Amino acid sequence: MPTRSHEPIDPQHTEHTAGAGEIAPVEDTHTSAPATVPAEEPRGGRGTHDDVMDTHGGKLGSAWVGLVLGALVTILLLIFIAQNTTSTDVRYLGLEFSLPLGVLILFAAIAGALIMALFAGFRILQLRMRARRARKVGARGR
Repeated sequence: MPTRSHEPIDPQHTEHTAGAGEIAPVEDTHTSAPATVPAEEPRGGRGTHDDVMDTHGGKLGSAWVGLVLGALVTILLLIFIAQNTTSTDVRYLGLEFSLPLGVLILFAAIAGALIMALFAGFRILQLRMRARRARKVGARGR
C-alpha cells in the first residue's frame, strides 16, 4: 500500500507496484474548454477596468471628509449653545463667575480635548525617540 504524503499530486507521475489488485489510472475522456468570463461592457462611457480611477482617495479625500465632519459637529455645537442660554453660576479654583450653560459645556469639552491632545503628543514624542534610538542602534550594527 503506498504511503500518503503532504506533497502536491503530480498528475504526470504514476507509481507502478507489482500486485494482482493493481488499479490502472482512468483517463479523463471529456474535453473541457477553459471557462471564459464575459467581459463587462463599459457603463456610461467610462471605459474599461484600466480606466477606472483609484477609489481610495488618499490624503486629500480623508482631509475633505474630516472637514465636512468637523463642520457638521460645529453646526451641532452652535445649535446646542444657542438652545442652552440659561446663565449658570460657576465656582472654579476660588473664582466665581456666571456663564451660559452651553458655553460652559463647550469650554469643558475643549479642556478635555486639550488634555487628550497633550497626552497624545507626549506619546508621539516617546515613540519618535524610541524609533530614533532604534535607527542609531541599527546603523551601528552595519
